Amino acid sequence: MAPSIARVTLADVVDEARVVLGARMGRLRPASRVKRALEPPDVSEKALVVGRVAEITWTRDVALRGVDDVREALRDLRDPLIVRGGADAWKARSWTAESLVHERASWMCETRVLMDTETCETCVLADAGTSGREFTYVEESHGAVKSGVFKPPTETVRVPFARALAKVLRYRGSGAYVQATLSDDMARECEGGVSEAFDALGNVSQGKRLWLSLVGSVTPLHFDASWSTLVQISGKKRMILYQPFALASLDLYPDWHPLRRRGRRFPGKQLAWEAVVEPGDVLIFPPRFAHYTESLSDGDYFSVSVTQRFRRHRENRENPNNVAEKFRRWLNHRDRPNSFARLVSTGLVDAHIDDVLSRDALTGEIEPMDTSGWENPKNAVWRLAAKECAAIVRQSAKDLIGIYCRGSVARGTARSKISDVDLIVISRCKLREDSIRDQIQEFLPLRFSDVRKFDIRFEYASSENELSDAVRFILATQCVTLYGEHLPKTLPNSARIPVHQLLHSISEDVSAALDNGSERAIIWVLKRLIRASFEAYALPHVSVGYTRDLLACAEQAALFADIDMRSDLATAVVLCIHSPRVLYGEVLWKALAEALVRRLEACIKRL
Repeated sequence: MAPSIARVTLADVVDEARVVLGARMGRLRPASRVKRALEPPDVSEKALVVGRVAEITWTRDVALRGVDDVREALRDLRDPLIVRGGADAWKARSWTAESLVHERASWMCETRVLMDTETCETCVLADAGTSGREFTYVEESHGAVKSGVFKPPTETVRVPFARALAKVLRYRGSGAYVQATLSDDMARECEGGVSEAFDALGNVSQGKRLWLSLVGSVTPLHFDASWSTLVQISGKKRMILYQPFALASLDLYPDWHPLRRRGRRFPGKQLAWEAVVEPGDVLIFPPRFAHYTESLSDGDYFSVSVTQRFRRHRENRENPNNVAEKFRRWLNHRDRPNSFARLVSTGLVDAHIDDVLSRDALTGEIEPMDTSGWENPKNAVWRLAAKECAAIVRQSAKDLIGIYCRGSVARGTARSKISDVDLIVISRCKLREDSIRDQIQEFLPLRFSDVRKFDIRFEYASSENELSDAVRFILATQCVTLYGEHLPKTLPNSARIPVHQLLHSISEDVSAALDNGSERAIIWVLKRLIRASFEAYALPHVSVGYTRDLLACAEQAALFADIDMRSDLATAVVLCIHSPRVLYGEVLWKALAEALVRRLEACIKRL
């Protein structure tokens, strides 16, 4: 249904002239009675924002690679992404409300106008704090709207741009939001930068549209059926986005309703991602990501944006069974309840590698580890690798209390090219840690082809009584002795009560890993975040055993968390196993992985 042309009144003509005059003087101002409403309503108590959308910088991270690399990255994208400065090349970046009035005062544009809130059928759903600034899309072609049975909250009209701007400034009435299809000459000013690669998102399903609103305006929670791009021209926008599986919690209007695809409330347990875009920035986000949008101040009264939508065509990959493509297919359906099981069924993740150690429901103690597998002939190669690593340590160390092997090798469940040799070295004096690690790194792959990697934890104490509770717990529940005092056998039963090993330092770990920025550091901290999530959410429940297995930790944390962490935890497991660079590609791996790290950290810190 095409928007109607609004009936012209003398007041409209006066307001239009006032806007033209104000633009010439460079002093467009909102009506004084609405200046108090230039801040959007506070929704912090309704939306559980745990992190920001991933972002890259066009000039630093992307532009030098060329459009083809960017196009490939966008073709593989499955999450929202901000490209900072991605539209700096647009001529439209010079647009302001004043310049648009100068050049296009008579341009007939679509404008969404708020209806009389006293007769609006949805006003009972709106908070008092959003009154007069919440612009809800309604299907005006719907029979209930056309017949008058349903009174819509907004109406779309076509008016000259100067008159539309007067309604946006609320000279009279309750406000408006320009949402107009660009003319051909305006669209030509919206070219360059990352938009040259937008064709990777699919075929255009909606052309470029101008969105101009007064600061403080809000578009309520809803979702789009297409890929969307938003380029910020002036002012700022803040969006709160939810993954598709949150749609079931939005209390959506039914599909037959004029307000279909609109939510009636923020979801309770679902995690929100925040995106704040400034002039020149580009936000790209997939279909079915519900979003709530606010227009913010950037030293002006207006927010000006340009959007475009795309419908992605069906993809035919040359090698649909490579790990990156398997990952992307899993991402497309990560909202399913069986997302963890699908990681295993698709071959992305092996079933639990490490055992889940049983726990006494009365005492809270972990049952003593069964070490019979340590002497099993099938464990011979791993046992020898651990002993020879210990020998290298002994050659370089003095005054040792002991050397201990932990984890799957100690239990005899290590797997070729998957497991690693984990050692704990306890010494009374400081050792040359880097030198020892370098010697083992040089020796181990040459001697043992099945051993993928190793890890050594160095602890310093004058006696076992000085060891931390965390180290005592590891020794008592997960280790066998390679050299020195037999602490795994002699420590008291109380040492087998699980303690927090990672929670106290997780923020420092995250900061250190992100400052380092390497893929190795990101994988390291993702593993710690998965296990810290297990400590935070699952370990307090005595019915839960103890494990360091990444998949088991993630499943248990997601099960007991009071928020929905399932998708992020499952994604983190895959990244730890296959590496972010392999799964996300060279252009985006760092941005997407770092955003995931920040979200998981926020979920833990909220406790």
